[in-house]
Amino acid sequence: MREKEKSMFKHLYIVSSGIALALIAAQPQLHASENDWLVSTDLTTTYGNYSGSVSRSSLISSGLVLRADYLEKGGFALGGNYTVLSAKGGANNINQQGAYASGHYNLYFDALPGPLTLRLDAHAISNNDLSRNTDNVSVFAPQLSFLNYGKNFYFDLGYAYSTYRNNLKVQQFTPTLGFGFNDGADWIQARTYLIKPSNAARAQNKSSTTALDAKWMHWFTPGSAMMPEKLIVAGLAGERIYAVDGDAATVYNLTDVQRGSASLGVQWKLSADTSLLLMAGNEAYSNNLINNRYNNRFAHLNISTQW
Repeated sequence: MREKEKSMFKHLYIVSSGIALALIAAQPQLHASENDWLVSTDLTTTYGNYSGSVSRSSLISSGLVLRADYLEKGGFALGGNYTVLSAKGGANNINQQGAYASGHYNLYFDALPGPLTLRLDAHAISNNDLSRNTDNVSVFAPQLSFLNYGKNFYFDLGYAYSTYRNNLKVQQFTPTLGFGFNDGADWIQARTYLIKPSNAARAQNKSSTTALDAKWMHWFTPGSAMMPEKLIVAGLAGERIYAVDGDAATVYNLTDVQRGSASLGVQWKLSADTSLLLMAGNEAYSNNLINNRYNNRFAHLNISTQW
């Protein structure tokens, strides 16, 4: 591993360790009972096939995230993923490793009908991109959010600062609103992506992009074992580049300009502690430098287990 990569992952390790230590310092009784902790893992894999791209063939990515939450106080998450982007025409395939750390802490005020949550995410990404444009990427993403006790109103304001090689910094703002209705059986959420790269020449000649990500989730009444637990319908309108998705813990460092997407997901409860989520969809992209528009048809699998 190169020295700069070692430094980058060391920096992420320091950040993740600091998050965990801060949470422990904020709650001296964390060690009192193991039952006070809720620990879960998410095992994911994604396959995408590029249609119409002159340079890309397929993408496969796998990852693992460990999450730990202490009562209603806060928690942290640590994870990693490995991605292979296969190229066409004998070009160099990109093999990428990513590390992720996140921590959050809930603040309670008598004047508010729910907690304010302070959250900080960090990403470190390394790959063998010959251009070095997508290698050695680091992201820091703080967020302030609010969810009321009735769990039918949500708001957050997120910010992400990404640094890339070869003179590129990216700032992202993501205000979000979410509403629950139908006695908690339905949830709708809308998030705006306001992204401003520092160097348009390194961002497909885009000095800024704006996109709206919308999601509807419906929980079914428990029935037979084959009955899904949840349905997810999601879509993206507008354009975004170098986006950071806090919900999916994903950095879109390998993509061109994303021009929209649509996806459908179904989740099953396999047992009291394990859920299976299957999603499929289509993402539209554009490489403005060579005037190439293409699509990524993808399938995603997530197995979530509580321990």
